[in-house]
Amino acid sequence: EGLRTLCVAYKRLIQEEYEGICKLLQAAKVALQDREKKLAEAYEQIEKDLTLLGATAVEDRLQEKAADTIEALQKAGIKVWVLTGDKMETAAATCYACKLFRRNTQLLELTTKRIEEQSLHDILFELSKTVLRHSGSLTRDNFSGLSADMQDYGLIIDGAALSLIMKPREDGSSGNYRELFLEICRSCSAVLCCRMAPLQKAQIVKLIKFSKEHPITLAIGDGANDVSMILEAHVGIGVIGKEGRQAARNSDYAIPKFKHLKKMLLVHGHFYYIRISELVQYFFYKNVCFIFPQFLYQFFCGFSQQTLYDTAYLTLYNISFTSLPILLYSLMEQHVGIDVLKRDPTLYRDVAKNALLRWRVFIYWTLLGLFDALVFFFGAYFVFENTTVTSNGQIFGNWTFGTLVFTVMVFTVTLKLALDTHYWTWINHFVIWGSLLFYVIFSLLWGGVIWPFLNYQRMYYVFIQMLSSGPAWLAIVLLVTISLLPDVLKKVLCRQLWPTATERVQNGCAQPRDRDSEFTPLASLQSPGYQSTCPSATWYSSCSQQVTLAAWKEKVSTEPPPTLSGSRHRCSSIPSHSCPGSHVGMLV
Repeated sequence: EGLRTLCVAYKRLIQEEYEGICKLLQAAKVALQDREKKLAEAYEQIEKDLTLLGATAVEDRLQEKAADTIEALQKAGIKVWVLTGDKMETAAATCYACKLFRRNTQLLELTTKRIEEQSLHDILFELSKTVLRHSGSLTRDNFSGLSADMQDYGLIIDGAALSLIMKPREDGSSGNYRELFLEICRSCSAVLCCRMAPLQKAQIVKLIKFSKEHPITLAIGDGANDVSMILEAHVGIGVIGKEGRQAARNSDYAIPKFKHLKKMLLVHGHFYYIRISELVQYFFYKNVCFIFPQFLYQFFCGFSQQTLYDTAYLTLYNISFTSLPILLYSLMEQHVGIDVLKRDPTLYRDVAKNALLRWRVFIYWTLLGLFDALVFFFGAYFVFENTTVTSNGQIFGNWTFGTLVFTVMVFTVTLKLALDTHYWTWINHFVIWGSLLFYVIFSLLWGGVIWPFLNYQRMYYVFIQMLSSGPAWLAIVLLVTISLLPDVLKKVLCRQLWPTATERVQNGCAQPRDRDSEFTPLASLQSPGYQSTCPSATWYSSCSQQVTLAAWKEKVSTEPPPTLSGSRHRCSSIPSHSCPGSHVGMLV
């Protein structure tokens, strides 16, 4: 059953035997060569003909909701590995308890015992033929990672076998074995690495990091033997527990319990990726809209280096007029409810593989910015073809033309962000509409007052003159509408024809705002009286190749797992003699 067992026995020794044992141990302890081997031989001679007094069995339960957390990570398309210092039977029992291995999982062993019977080369090729036999037709489901009609494989490897795989061959390279080992692991739903030393855990992380897919790795652990793995991974998380604070001190983030990893990755990680990706793309977009009209203007001013916008507008565009809306978006946006992300981890797959920061998305934002800039400039230029556009017959000048382009641009980029916002609060309304109002008030004051500290007043009465023209008002409304129309049409068509799982949830579920936000405490979410207002989604997207590493305190199941592949006994009948202080590492 995976219990941590300890046998208690005694042996009577006479004085001569005791002195001989002391000399034998002392000689082994001071040996300069093969000290560990000599100590093992000495203990082997001592531990003979013992009288058994009894045995102790300590049950070390799984942490609260550890199985639910691992299951959610698998549903999110995250590959899960387990790295542990325990023996194979104890580690396998833990994997069954946390639902990493399932009843229908066929376990493949790559252990020292099997290598003694068969060469490593033959074992690797035999395993590769087994797991790659269905690689061309494997289909993923939303629960265990494999379809019900396909075989689910799990690989078990120990530290000694890993050393042979990582050891350079006679020709000076071990790349062939490593690549073959990684290919086998890719085709398995889960991998268990037992009897791992701390440095071997780091080797596994490094091996995954520099594989051809270059996945993102995350390591989580609570002990000192997990520090090397945490430092090697892209992101390290330390669990503050009874094993000390070495892991937490060497990590990027620290959490009190393993179950908090679910909300950390699937909720906060999801939210902040959406926010950061929008922030980066939006900054490129609004600055393309800002600069490209000035580039076009040079063809109409004889390349005289005349600016299209006033210096005040040039200075305040990125500082005041368009900065606060995107700043607030990057802090508070929630495209779906937090309870939906927790209940349906498959939504995480929509943002996997850096989906929102790829070249295709970047090119779309850039082309959208170029299109809007063309609409701003040539739309205003078309209005200015009829120079007598004011009621008193006055004509628009250079600064009025630039102010019209700038006004359309500020309203367009701000409304574009408003269309992308899903989580509306009074702060969003205040910042977005307040930014537009601030621009109008600033322009009225900047051009409506003669400022004594300025040497020139080229913008005096320009903004007011523009607003006094009916065609200028019509141009602002039409140009803003035309600029936003392509993006709106693209979103409508994509949502109707090729919707993602997240978009289906957005279309069929009202956004819970007041009762369930990102900042809702965990205690309130777990209270008996708390109920969500939004049902979970049932749509699933493509599988992610993202990889995460983790390690947590070894726990043992009270439920007897099924028979291990290649083992003569059931796990429930095998006593678990685990190393003191050993931990489990999980490579997700």
